[in-house]
Amino acid sequence: MTESTLSELLSQQLVRLDQLLALLERETDALVQRDVDQIEALLKEKLGLLDSIGQADLQLSRHPHIQQASEDPTCAATLAQARERLAQCQSRNQHNQEQAELVGASLTRLQQLLQRTRHASAMTYTGEGQTHVGQRLGKRIQV
Repeated sequence: MTESTLSELLSQQLVRLDQLLALLERETDALVQRDVDQIEALLKEKLGLLDSIGQADLQLSRHPHIQQASEDPTCAATLAQARERLAQCQSRNQHNQEQAELVGASLTRLQQLLQRTRHASAMTYTGEGQTHVGQRLGKRIQV
């Protein structure tokens, strides 16, 4: 098997980062639409892609000519693009994390509202101040 050139490896890594950025944009749409099935499918795909990116990074770091990447104009340009794309991916991922937290908080508030209206007489509060419907309210009390 012949050794891949540094330029080829960098180009392949840039393609993977482009794929990751596109996936993160689809993830943003799924979060906004609250499409749980799509979010779950994208998460599995994202984990696989991140694993592939990590393996390629390891392969790049072990390449015998990695130190000369900055000297070759083609490699240097591809490396700069890859670093820029990585920064975009990190930013989009941070944005998606914030969106996921907002969606989670919204769903928690909705769940609490439904619990209050459904079982108003059995509602209690947890130690953290969250509402809890006590399904076993009074079951442990013995006279």
